[in-house]
Amino acid sequence: MMRYSYPYLIYIFAFGVVPFVGAFALLGVNLKSAFSIFSIVPVREVIINTLIFSFFTALLSAIIGTLLALSVDMMRRGSRLVSLLTMLPYTVPFTSSALIWTISLYGKFGWFSYLFHVPFDPLYLSSTSIWAVTGVSVWSSIPISFLVVLSSLKAIPKEVKEASLVDGLSVSQYYGKVAIPMIGKAFWISFLLQFVLAMGNFDLPYVLTQGGPGYSSTTLPLLVYTEMFLSGNFSGGEVIAAILGVMASLPALALIFLFRSRRKKFLPSINLRIPDGLFKVLVYLSSSVVLFLLDFPVYWMILVAFRDSSLDFRAPPVLIPTSPTLNYFLSSLEGAVPYLITSVVVGILASLLTILLALPASYEASRKGHNWMLFLSIYLYSLPAASFVIPLYLVFVSANLINTWWALILSTPIFTATFATWIFFNYFLDFPKAYDDAASVFGIRRKLTRLVFPLSKGTTFTVFLLSFVFNWHLLFYPLIFANTPYNMKLPPEGALTITVYALDSIGNESLNWGLLASSALVAAFPVMIVTMIAIDRVLRYDQRSGLKFV
Repeated sequence: MMRYSYPYLIYIFAFGVVPFVGAFALLGVNLKSAFSIFSIVPVREVIINTLIFSFFTALLSAIIGTLLALSVDMMRRGSRLVSLLTMLPYTVPFTSSALIWTISLYGKFGWFSYLFHVPFDPLYLSSTSIWAVTGVSVWSSIPISFLVVLSSLKAIPKEVKEASLVDGLSVSQYYGKVAIPMIGKAFWISFLLQFVLAMGNFDLPYVLTQGGPGYSSTTLPLLVYTEMFLSGNFSGGEVIAAILGVMASLPALALIFLFRSRRKKFLPSINLRIPDGLFKVLVYLSSSVVLFLLDFPVYWMILVAFRDSSLDFRAPPVLIPTSPTLNYFLSSLEGAVPYLITSVVVGILASLLTILLALPASYEASRKGHNWMLFLSIYLYSLPAASFVIPLYLVFVSANLINTWWALILSTPIFTATFATWIFFNYFLDFPKAYDDAASVFGIRRKLTRLVFPLSKGTTFTVFLLSFVFNWHLLFYPLIFANTPYNMKLPPEGALTITVYALDSIGNESLNWGLLASSALVAAFPVMIVTMIAIDRVLRYDQRSGLKFV
């Protein structure tokens, strides 16, 4: 009997499994037309770009995230502040991130180009564009890698660290010989998770370069979008979506294998013999440099949004607050109202649907040992949005749901509900079985609503916030499933989100950086507040509100 799991299973099959399989079925409708794309587009170059983008995003974010996690784990004071500063880029939607870096890399006028003596804009050269886009992706991805590894470090019993130090191990030896091998699984989970997420990342390449110059920074998700919705080549887009689905399946399956593995050591021991004082200085110094690179772009966004546009194109760039003004921010905020309403409504309703689907299913699966449900959820969560989009688009067209809130509310939980199932499943593994026994002894009916939901409210609230953040960040689905902003009437019509509004400001890039930065800030600021609340709860790492990734 799986009564609690039925709604969740019906949903993921209807909006995940069936569309994913349907993408391959649609491929066979017109094979000749479909495969003609190989003579039109340099698909091999696009695949290489996707692998470069995904692999280096995953590798660098995992390594840097681990360094920052070690730094925070060593701290006695200020660890929460440093953690929140590390998570700051995660609070910024990909669209806003791309807009920030567009003006940060702008030749001699951008702060990054100035400080690091880059005499050109790497986004506009075919030899450097994919590497520049990858660098921005690493910047956006470090926080999640940090969070996954830090949660694993915090899970190491204090007795282990105390025993190591009593046995005469230095701090560097403890981390090299004990901690790093124990967090090896978390490191590789972080790597594989970032790999599959980067493989499906549409937002950054689209906003930063639109895939150019030529195809030098085009990735597979971007090619799916351009072929389907810009060129009208649905069959060609289906071929690319199928290729992307197969490629993404490999790391997704590796991620599942990693979860199933009972092996304890996934990283080798490192025999570091560095004096404690020097080791801490090296770790803290390198972490300080990384933190500067993580947080200064957010400062730059705020600085440019609230200053006069006459200061934009100056060399060297003005890096301190000068000539403050609210004009651009207020102008952006006024125009953003209908987009903000859509993002808030979709974010709240999709997040509620996520909780209602995922929590009961996770509770039942953890109690009955249905690990296959967890693995299926992780697999679907790992697949790129482009793997589902064509069948979903056709269904929404036939159901007259295009350009409505419902298209976004129904489609996005395939990612948030599967992620929530992963988190809830791990949470309920530690949920005391005494509660179940007490419910049986006292004959408590409706155990789910009267017992499980109230006792899980801390984790439920945290998952709700993270789901809301995910929905706020979306760009790919709103671009495809919506055409116009909310009409400010009832019944509602129009479903473009705040990320699309921020994207529209890119047309003003060469004229007014203040308008561009303020649009990015309007899109980012509400969710920055929500994310900081959510992350602060996660960083407490307690039974009531902490999240377990491993």
